[in-house]
Amino acid sequence: MSGGSATGAGQRVLFREVTPAPAWIRVVGVLALAAAVLLIVDATLIDPSSFRGGGAVAAVIGAVVLIAVGALALVVRIAVVVDETQVALALAPVWRVRFARNDVDSAKPVSIVARDYGGAGYRVLPAGKRGLLFTSGPGVAVVRRSTKISYTVRTERATELIAALYRR
Repeated sequence: MSGGSATGAGQRVLFREVTPAPAWIRVVGVLALAAAVLLIVDATLIDPSSFRGGGAVAAVIGAVVLIAVGALALVVRIAVVVDETQVALALAPVWRVRFARNDVDSAKPVSIVARDYGGAGYRVLPAGKRGLLFTSGPGVAVVRRSTKISYTVRTERATELIAALYRR
């Protein structure tokens, strides 16, 4: 949704888009949580004798990792917010960058191919390129003046995002 709202800093939001993870990522989350439950049930009810010593430690670590991965896959989302003074890009709740809107050197529409970025999520590529995407499709490449880092962000609303970035 764009326009009208205010951020916590009292700045008017010019562009806001939150993209939830695609279904396949949420399915991975459900499967990881189910695997954690099966591991816990096996270690405590079905065959606790096989989880003695190092096996118990491995089971606990495995269950914790599966729960963390599962929960993250269910809540992860891409958020792009531009207000009057700043740009915020996030793969929430894992990664976030904020910079001044007047630090935008350029912004242009691009066609994103996820394979070129090595997959989904926050991707770091050579030569100061970063990707923020779940799927292939339209997007915007935003270059910061101060760092020369190019953030390519997947959005269905590329024209609106560019207009918000350049609005004076």
